[in-house]
Amino acid sequence: MTLRSGSKRRLVGLCVVALSATLLVHALLFSRYLPDSFTRALPFLALGWGSYLLLFYSLGRLRPSSDGMPNMRTTDLGLALFLFAIVVSGLLDTAGLTFEGAPSAHLLPAVGVYLGLALAGWGFGTRTRTVNRIAAEIE
Repeated sequence: MTLRSGSKRRLVGLCVVALSATLLVHALLFSRYLPDSFTRALPFLALGWGSYLLLFYSLGRLRPSSDGMPNMRTTDLGLALFLFAIVVSGLLDTAGLTFEGAPSAHLLPAVGVYLGLALAGWGFGTRTRTVNRIAAEIE
């Protein structure tokens, strides 16, 4: 089963909106608050992470689905990597390597956060696409 043109248009629109929001938040809002006021940047960080996750969710929905039910390993790996990177960044901060003092030490955990979010969003998107396809076949 292929996506209907209206559904595909909405997903492409969601992709564009999520990409725009991600770029806007990361380019304009983070530079205003980081690294001086990390606590004031947290709502924007959550908004940026959410739009990034939504971007990969919509990309996963646009991908052609396979015949069977996809496993959730991609999503599990993404969520595990996201949480692990957050914990490592917190441990670095606790060890005295703060974001303000040693931003390069937090580079690898930051990459892990974004890679984990991308994998989780992609996994949720492919799973949703397959579930919707199966539900349409039942009707």
